[in-house]
Amino acid sequence: MVEIFFHKEPERIGGGITEIKYNNHRLIIDMGAELQFEPFGRTFPADVNELNPQIAGVTCGTPDCDGVLISHYHEDHIGLLRYLLPEVPVYMSKVCRDISLATKNRLKNAGHLDPSDNSIACLERANVFTLADFGRDMEIGPFTVRPLRIDHSAFDALAYLITVGGKRIFFTGDFRSHGYTGKKFFQLLNYYVGKVDVLLIEGTMLGRDDKEFSEWELCKEMQEVCAKYKYVLYLGSSTNIDSILSMSNAAYYTDKKLCLDAYQKDILQIVAENSSSEFYKKDFDSTDFHKNGLVIAMRMSQLGFAKKFYEKYGNESAIIYSLWEGYVERDAELKALSELWGDRFIPLHSGGHASIDTLERTLSICADERTTIIPMHVNAVEDFRNLSTKGNVVAMHKGWSLEI
Repeated sequence: MVEIFFHKEPERIGGGITEIKYNNHRLIIDMGAELQFEPFGRTFPADVNELNPQIAGVTCGTPDCDGVLISHYHEDHIGLLRYLLPEVPVYMSKVCRDISLATKNRLKNAGHLDPSDNSIACLERANVFTLADFGRDMEIGPFTVRPLRIDHSAFDALAYLITVGGKRIFFTGDFRSHGYTGKKFFQLLNYYVGKVDVLLIEGTMLGRDDKEFSEWELCKEMQEVCAKYKYVLYLGSSTNIDSILSMSNAAYYTDKKLCLDAYQKDILQIVAENSSSEFYKKDFDSTDFHKNGLVIAMRMSQLGFAKKFYEKYGNESAIIYSLWEGYVERDAELKALSELWGDRFIPLHSGGHASIDTLERTLSICADERTTIIPMHVNAVEDFRNLSTKGNVVAMHKGWSLEI
């Protein structure tokens, strides 16, 4: 008998730990920490030290787990890895491992990593998937695992096709089809996945009215801002590789210099070393002021810099804000900054999640009348039932299990 068990609320947008059980064998997918903010007005207290979820054999007690699969390096999928017992094997893409290590070591060197945090040691012993492994089957106990490289705002994010006990289970993780690596997404599903018995599928964008930009559209919009203003501050995630490259291209086409700090360059170098595409292999040397202006990449920890920059260059500059717009209302300092810059605080963001059209096409490829569809990261299961799809949509909750 195959059983799927949820250690955390699967519908919640942010945080997730899913377990597949078979004949006393166990496989975990993701060790997600909870986000401080969720869409739809649901908010939760900030807690960078979320407590050990106390999963027997995985994070406490005697080791009893065949392995933990990590889909990508965002904290809501990897953030609780620090509690993993050292005897439990962990698997992820090489880029996920290397970017996570770069981030954790940066925090450690700055004195911001709790001494009890075990994540660096866990990452250093991780088993990694490289380009050669994507689409190939590997055995973890009785589980046949097929890692699939998908398009997301985290580079080299993985979906997993898991076969065990004669059942095929597809875990999409967070995905989209409108990024630079997304154009072959549906071909990948047809060739490597096909119809499955259980589809664990994210639905973050259901019920939201966010305007969707493809990365190509985003680059065009960014280029227009760069053409209008001499100086452009880019406020986005340092690990959202595609959007940084969109910003880079916009700067190039308007003859501006893109300025990155050492950490951002390290992240981009990791991607360049692990990509087969020349698109990701760029030279990001630092530069002094340039007569045609600058594009300066910054992070949420640098909002004070943006305020000072406005005081000196406000009349000839703008901010491109490339994060979820909901943060503006929930972060007082960020909201004050947006009010200071006014109409020159310009939200331009290519989300990391599947559009309704992409969800429907995914369902049409992977689901038929016998498929059990379990929505994850979704406001309401009913939103999935309203999509054009075959299969049986089932709501699951924390502590629930499903026998298949």
